[in-house]
Amino acid sequence: MSRSNPFSDNPFASNTANTSLVAVWPQLLAVNVSPLSTRVDLKLQSALFDVQDSAETSYSVQNGHTSVPAVSSGGAWGTNNGNAFDSVPATIAVDREAGSIEALKRTETLDAKEKALQAKEAELRRWEADLRATGGLKPKKNWPNRFCPIVHHDIAAEIPAALQGTVTKAYWSYLALVVCMVFNCFGSLMALCVIGNGDGRLSGWFLSCIYLLAGVPIAWWAWYRRLYNAAIKDRAVTYAWFFLMYLIHIAFCIWSAVSPPLPGANDWSHTGFIACIKAFHATKFVGVLYTIGGVFWALESLWSFWVLKTVYSNFRGGGGEAQLRREVAQSVATNAAASAFSSRV
Repeated sequence: MSRSNPFSDNPFASNTANTSLVAVWPQLLAVNVSPLSTRVDLKLQSALFDVQDSAETSYSVQNGHTSVPAVSSGGAWGTNNGNAFDSVPATIAVDREAGSIEALKRTETLDAKEKALQAKEAELRRWEADLRATGGLKPKKNWPNRFCPIVHHDIAAEIPAALQGTVTKAYWSYLALVVCMVFNCFGSLMALCVIGNGDGRLSGWFLSCIYLLAGVPIAWWAWYRRLYNAAIKDRAVTYAWFFLMYLIHIAFCIWSAVSPPLPGANDWSHTGFIACIKAFHATKFVGVLYTIGGVFWALESLWSFWVLKTVYSNFRGGGGEAQLRREVAQSVATNAAASAFSSRV
């Protein structure tokens, strides 16, 4: 049964509150005072507790959550149908753990989706490599340019994201080699035209042309394309071939930068530092060209060393050495089984 509010000061409200107050006053006046001490009668205390209990707002804790009483939707002066606080207050439960649990579930869902996408991407790359190996998928040629395409080359589309930077550095090394080859041929031609056909300068220019015409495609297929395919197929044997061919490339660049005068060799076919000394004795113009050529070859050698270090670090960090041993052992076992089968047949 609901209680009336004894503290309501609404003059227009029901007389229930006034009646309760009138009923309380006789009890308040029932105070016994003794000559030895002042004593409050138990009836007065009971009446005061009844007054406080009628206006009390309660808070409770249920199941670890704080229950807050909702505001009454009654009329003016906090009354509802003439009686104040005559309805049971509603509680609002605030869940403190629901937000963190929901965020954790969302993170786990996103991680699972990311792993699934990575697995699908790896599977698609394997299918693409198999189709290319069998000739089922022939990509459109787009390199070196769209007017005269020779091969297909697309680092962003074919190389995994983790290896795109390494392959791009090797591609810059190849382009720098092309620049060195072109400038080497140009320097030998200037030596032939300015100094004249003497001391083997004509044969030196022919050799520089051979270096340009043969060295550029050989470098493409011997080491750059091997690294490109190794990054796509993730084959350790292909990486091993790249390391071997790239070491030969670095040795050639160092040789061209130094251009040592060996017996029976043509010094004018390489625009290097030692050859530039001979060129300065003839004319300063050719000497400057050979000096610039030597700087180009030296920079190419240093950049090639950096590329080799980067590729080997990625290869070793990804377990390439163990993979290489497994592939070599598998290849040896396959060849042995094939030879044994052919001998029986």
